[in-house]
Amino acid sequence: MQLQPAQVRMPGDRDPVLLLGADSRLTRTLADELEALRAPVLRATSLGDALDQARDFERPPSVVLLAEPAIEPETLEEQLAELRIRAGATRLTPIAIGRRPDPVRRSQLREAGIHLALFGRFGRHALRFQLNRAISPFACRRLRGDLRAPMEWRTRAYSGGREKAIRCYSLSPGGAYFVTPRPWVVGADLSMELPIDRRRVRVDGRILYTKGAGSVDRPALPGGMAVAFAPLPDTLLDALRRDLTECRFGLEV
Repeated sequence: MQLQPAQVRMPGDRDPVLLLGADSRLTRTLADELEALRAPVLRATSLGDALDQARDFERPPSVVLLAEPAIEPETLEEQLAELRIRAGATRLTPIAIGRRPDPVRRSQLREAGIHLALFGRFGRHALRFQLNRAISPFACRRLRGDLRAPMEWRTRAYSGGREKAIRCYSLSPGGAYFVTPRPWVVGADLSMELPIDRRRVRVDGRILYTKGAGSVDRPALPGGMAVAFAPLPDTLLDALRRDLTECRFGLEV
């Protein structure tokens, strides 16, 4: 068991994340990505190992990442409840990672209390998106309302004769949040190229909210800008919803 806690907790720091699994390229990469998101990482090979070491945690975890093939639905709820008590955690939300399981296995995981997942390939934005969901009071609820999902699109935006490289963080049919260290001002009109339905489509929008680099406002969000799209054609909306639906399928069990 290895704990790498932050010595001083800064605004935006997260509770530790418990990462289960043997040392591998995947677990090392995940640990690096979690630390980049300012989440201290607790490592254990299994839930049994974590139970043995839980009272030694300097800070209790609030999220646990489990490899899907290693999950035993019959004992998971009991083990997680015991781990939460031993570690003194107020909550411990599981996220399954790995390949997409078949419908029968998905049903078993849901019955065991797992609702969030990172199935298939995913990047830092999807990891952040799911961590934010896991620590919310509504972690066990499915996403409701209009479709929204994390995206890893790198693209460009244009406003007032200027051009800016941006990266999409989360997307919905009505707008998106784009990561950039120097967002334009609230109320500015802009256009951007989005890779929708295997095409690059230029859409217009207006900035509703910004977060500059180093800001402690809304610590769960990276620096960037929230953009509301101008009304989109129905054909484009349909393609956008297909992309979002495919992405969301890998985020929930």
